[in-house]
Amino acid sequence: MIRSVMALMAKSIYKDAYMLVWSILLPLGLFIGLGIYHDGASYRADLLVASMLLSLVMGAINTSGFWTMTQHRRGVFKLLKLSRLPISQFILCSILARLLMFVGIAALLLLAGFLLFDMRISAVGLMLVLALLIIGSVCFTSIGYAIASRARDEGMMNMMSTVVSFPMIFLSTAFYSLDQAPRWIQFLSQLNPFEYAVRMGRSAIAGAADVPSIAILVALAVICAGIAIRTFRVE
Repeated sequence: MIRSVMALMAKSIYKDAYMLVWSILLPLGLFIGLGIYHDGASYRADLLVASMLLSLVMGAINTSGFWTMTQHRRGVFKLLKLSRLPISQFILCSILARLLMFVGIAALLLLAGFLLFDMRISAVGLMLVLALLIIGSVCFTSIGYAIASRARDEGMMNMMSTVVSFPMIFLSTAFYSLDQAPRWIQFLSQLNPFEYAVRMGRSAIAGAADVPSIAILVALAVICAGIAIRTFRVE
């Protein structure tokens, strides 16, 4: 049953136009465009991580929220009442279906980096990137579900997801340093799961594991998943 649910969800998710634009075209265009403009190896490595995580966050929070709202409007989730599938397993199926997409996008970005900029990553680095995608998918998709459970319609969902996702990106070191930023911004950055994903990603590209960032991101993913399960509504 879980395989059938996951297959059906994957088909509907991959047809999502929002997913195509926000999770594929935008990160890929950003990486290639800025990578050609700036020829520094360290900058391109940081840009690769930022583009990969931008795809993950936009696909997990924004597009998953819209997908959830669409299914609510169609009454699809009411069928969960008639099935024996727990909410936790349903959310897990959704995360796994999206994870396959995020892995494919990450592979596409890594391939672009190799072909265009001769960027290379070790086998250990690839395993750590995969771990980042798994943990990040759980964390950010859960946030998307939690937001969707509070939104009344697509307009409110758009506002709420934007208010959450964009500050997460801007209050991080993904595209710039925060060393000269006010202390309150640096403090908010320490509470930002996206920042720990950035740190983990940069270490992964270098072939090393940032253990503190991994531990914090895992803890945040567990918390967000718990909130998503408790707040998920089928009506």
